[in-house]
Amino acid sequence: KLLKGEKCILCQGRWFTPNAFEKFAGKEKCKSWKTSIRCRDTPLKKLIENLQMGGRGGGTEFRGRAEEEEEEEEDMADLSVFQASSLPVTCVSLTGTLYKCRFASGSRGKCIRTEERWFTPEEFVKQETILTDGHWKKDILCHGKTLNFLLKKEILHVHSLQCECVKCSTEEQANNDDECYVCYSEGDLVCCDECPRAFHSHCHLPTADGDSPGEWICTFCMLRNSLQWCDPQYSEVITQPMWLNRIKQKLESGEYQTVGAFISDFQLIFSNCSKFNGDNEFGRMGARLKQIFEEELRKISSIQ
Repeated sequence: KLLKGEKCILCQGRWFTPNAFEKFAGKEKCKSWKTSIRCRDTPLKKLIENLQMGGRGGGTEFRGRAEEEEEEEEDMADLSVFQASSLPVTCVSLTGTLYKCRFASGSRGKCIRTEERWFTPEEFVKQETILTDGHWKKDILCHGKTLNFLLKKEILHVHSLQCECVKCSTEEQANNDDECYVCYSEGDLVCCDECPRAFHSHCHLPTADGDSPGEWICTFCMLRNSLQWCDPQYSEVITQPMWLNRIKQKLESGEYQTVGAFISDFQLIFSNCSKFNGDNEFGRMGARLKQIFEEELRKISSIQ
């Protein structure tokens, strides 16, 4: 592609010609991409000369070394990180979780879950708008390795075109989770129509009625939607806001020095909810969640 003058450099999900890549890097004043762009400390000018003069040998030797190094990296890779039933995956700026038991191929088997929905690998790649020529095998990464690597190592297995299993069925594409979002077990589940979550009727708060006509939306989506039209006076009433994602961030960054500080932030969520909502539907829901939180806390800890 380089010798033909085509787009041959991939960076941040976009393809560039050498001249366009030089401008993208802020080096347009150099006006000499053959010397400003280097590959392993070798200017592209030198690589082009090797290819053009009897030139094929130099290029083949260079590619050969790269392939050998790649094979060595594959042989040395720690495959233990891929043994879990679900794996974290990324595609440029997108993040999701790949569930092995749902994988069938690129276009079949919705196996990648995000907060919004389930995707096949091909659908997941298409969500990344800056990828103009994306391919699920090379653009979806798991622990720094492509899905193609996982296929080669038989961590994932592609189903045959003749496969008629549920995962490969075009009619039966699962858009919701296979297990309850609360207790993590399977069974007769009620599925949310706005997100991938599913619940046992008794696990959802309030109790879900799976037989009710029309669209059903879970409590998580109701709360999320309510934030979109949140009363602008909230900040005037609540001087110290707290929310679950903030608690998660503090946990991950090691900000909590004691269990008491962690519990205090949860109690702050409940007190804020009660203070702002009073005895309306959200206030009663918050009071019920507070009761459940304290019951579960007493089961696992002596802290009252």
